[in-house]
Amino acid sequence: MTTPPPPGQNPYRQPAAPVPARRSSVKRVLRGVVTVVVAGVVVYGGYTTWFGGASTADAGDCLHAGNASATAVISVGDPEFEIVDCGTPEAQFKVVSRASGTDGNCDSEYQRYTQGGAGRDFTLCLEPVK
Repeated sequence: MTTPPPPGQNPYRQPAAPVPARRSSVKRVLRGVVTVVVAGVVVYGGYTTWFGGASTADAGDCLHAGNASATAVISVGDPEFEIVDCGTPEAQFKVVSRASGTDGNCDSEYQRYTQGGAGRDFTLCLEPVK
């Protein structure tokens, strides 16, 4: 014969299941922040490559070469151009002319910048700002 349960306890009650360990909420938050930052960098890089900087520059605009001095022959991927106000010290080049395609020619006194890909081929003739 079995012993009866102590008074006030249910004889059919099972012991509680162990509670699964919770992940640290700090780790989840940090992972989310890192994911958002990486996604932002990728989106910004894509935007500036295809829709900003040299790809939107027109004659009369001034440019700053963000990651290069851009004093020799300039090709896609060399400088990360951004359009700046021509009166600022950041202005390094003034766009003299813009032509469709990568086979445009510039007079010898100007630097030639070409960019191509995905139907966005163009040539800029750049005059150094003194």
